[in-house]
Amino acid sequence: MNKGILSIVIAGAMFTSCSSNEQKAETGNAEKVEVVETNTTETFNIVKEGSNVNWRASHLGGMQPRFGKIFVTNASFLVNNNQLTNASVDMDMSSLTVESFPEGSEQIAKLEGHLKSPDFFDISKHPYSKFELTNIESSTGDYNSIITGNLTIADIAKSITFRANVAVSETQVSIQSEDFTVDRSDWNLTYNAEGTEGVPVDYLIANDMGFTINIIITK
Repeated sequence: MNKGILSIVIAGAMFTSCSSNEQKAETGNAEKVEVVETNTTETFNIVKEGSNVNWRASHLGGMQPRFGKIFVTNASFLVNNNQLTNASVDMDMSSLTVESFPEGSEQIAKLEGHLKSPDFFDISKHPYSKFELTNIESSTGDYNSIITGNLTIADIAKSITFRANVAVSETQVSIQSEDFTVDRSDWNLTYNAEGTEGVPVDYLIANDMGFTINIIITK
């Protein structure tokens, strides 16, 4: 495999370039999802066109950065007393795009195909990745919320925590997250991972995957 097409994405997360300001998301075992629903609960389940998770990855040391998008196809948000209490988001892995090469480059199709193959996301077996909110807390600073939820990739669920701006109105709910990273090996995504024996250093792929979430859901 040409080292120029080796890379990794998700679910996932969401950049248009490589950033030095990313935050490492706290990761742990998947947590129980408790649905908060009463007779006054408002449901938002229409995904606004363009809602997506930007992904970012690179070879060791940030070399050969790769990035693109994965689009959100289905979602359900529950709001109680003007506060987001539940969120379930499906990401269509077949929609994964690569934006790190010039338009028309043959490397785009090659990398997209490789990322969708059994080496990485194996989308024929796992066509969707999923995020389910388990907790949300108020925060101060650049982001008004701390979000915790279960991220499922290839049937493996892990809890992750990151910061985001969450806005709730009468007609829509939006989530715009910080630029954060997770360790792909937590989801058994280990193709050419750091430390793999017998693989030249130039072919090794960093374990960090970067994401930014940009979602708007309406009624």
